[in-house]
Amino acid sequence: MDAELPPLGSVVFLDMETTGLNPYQDKVITIQVRRGGVTTVWREWELGEPGVIEGFFGFTDSVFRKRTHFVGYNLLKFDLPFLTRRAEANGLLGEERWRILNSYLHVVDLYQLLGDHYVSAKLFYAKLAGRTQTTRNEDIPTLYHQGSYQKIEEYIENEMQSMELLYQALLKQDFYQRLV
Repeated sequence: MDAELPPLGSVVFLDMETTGLNPYQDKVITIQVRRGGVTTVWREWELGEPGVIEGFFGFTDSVFRKRTHFVGYNLLKFDLPFLTRRAEANGLLGEERWRILNSYLHVVDLYQLLGDHYVSAKLFYAKLAGRTQTTRNEDIPTLYHQGSYQKIEEYIENEMQSMELLYQALLKQDFYQRLV
């Protein structure tokens, strides 16, 4: 049988925001998950970077990983490697956590399905649902340094809802069902 996209009920949408692209110099400022239409965010300005990372690991410990699929964009090339390095830099990465990030999580990376068309597809489906995004991903580090946390939170909620809408649209397309 061909592999298929996992059903929405077994999916956790995952994303994170950082102060830049270099995990040796920059840090994680938020990790967010969305499950069952509810977004949970761990915020650096409330918990510190170690608290954000611990919060995410606590979440992964609370879900049945064999039946949970983490869906996001560029998870394999950016988010998970960045998170691995930042966990290590904060003294939070033992062997078990390394395995969680690099082996145990079932990941569907939307970049592998849509490539660079992800952003335009996400915006298209969000617009159909009446959602607009005025903040861009590249604005997040500046907003963080300015202390504009509310704008970051609005961006995150829009981003997570848009990712869910896009995934729901992909579930309806037989073409994408067969690419996993």
